Amino acid sequence: MYEWCIATGPGDSPRVSPVGLTDAEPRAQAQMLEALAAVPPGIPARGWVVAMLYLPVLCCYDRYETRLCAVRTETGALRLRAGGHD
Repeated sequence: MYEWCIATGPGDSPRVSPVGLTDAEPRAQAQMLEALAAVPPGIPARGWVVAMLYLPVLCCYDRYETRLCAVRTETGALRLRAGGHD
């Protein structure tokens, strides 16, 4: 499973938007990038995709590894980075 999420606003007080879950990493990446594109111009935004691991002992999923991070600046420039986010 893959979780995606975006956060908008300044880095010291971001507003995290609802996350989505999907079974495929490319789908999670596409949905996260689509959500970033929907943020109104002039608002900084960032997003990430996290791989989730099923823990049968606890009967739940846990976040395992950040697979992709994206940052969209106030000017609309988009930077993608594989791996963890700040």
